[in-house]
Amino acid sequence: MENRQYSYQTVNMDTINAMLNTSDVSEYLKISPDGLEARCDAYSFESVRCTAQADKGIWYYEVCIITPGVMQIGWATKNSNFLNHEGYGIGDDRYSLAYDGCRRLIWYNAKSDPQNLPSWQPGDILGCLLDLDNQQIIFSVNGIALPPSMHVFTMAKSGFFAAASFMSFQQCRFNFGAEPFEHPPNVAYSTFNECGSLRPEDKIVLPRHIFLNQLREQNIGEDSCTLCYDQKASIRLLPCEHSGFCASCAKQLVECPMCRSPFREIEEYPQSS
Repeated sequence: MENRQYSYQTVNMDTINAMLNTSDVSEYLKISPDGLEARCDAYSFESVRCTAQADKGIWYYEVCIITPGVMQIGWATKNSNFLNHEGYGIGDDRYSLAYDGCRRLIWYNAKSDPQNLPSWQPGDILGCLLDLDNQQIIFSVNGIALPPSMHVFTMAKSGFFAAASFMSFQQCRFNFGAEPFEHPPNVAYSTFNECGSLRPEDKIVLPRHIFLNQLREQNIGEDSCTLCYDQKASIRLLPCEHSGFCASCAKQLVECPMCRSPFREIEEYPQSS
């Protein structure tokens, strides 16, 4: 409709302090204007993390299942990689753990543990509890809890984000605490919406075509970091010798993004003037 306002211009974001991160998402996942709903319309395994981070204590969020297909929903650190075209998502590496209610599996490091609950259906509520004090993650479906999972804590003790991966044509809606929970846990917990904060510009979810147009108009220097594009590249990874990364991004890497091999050290080289 001509002259119709886009939804991101009219949606009320006043009570939203945590949402799906439009800067930490694989390329083809669609995020709703309020930042709380995600849908995959591509033939790849698309992933996203939320904007807020958990470092200590007990945390909880819920997900309303809209389509009953394959989604891996749970928790991940920044070291968890999104390899959408290779079919790797949340629960497929050592830095994330996820529940897939379609196949009734808990995933860690691309290995699965079968669970006893029925396959999820539209309208089901997945509960995701992260207990950093006791180093356990507990998933629940409609208030029925699964056994605790501890695998991911061998590699990470803090720095967790709510995260999810979606197969083709799958969709769900997240509640980080802006709305009352359907099945809250019976222990004291924190929510991302209670503890998180977002700048007004971070709450804007642009339609994809507008976002791509803005990218085309940006003047990105040839010496920019190939990961964030914000800082100049100055780091080379050894022994593979791939370069093109800034110091901030290099600190978050556990393997080379170019060849996927572990690196032993980083080497700084002079920035071009």
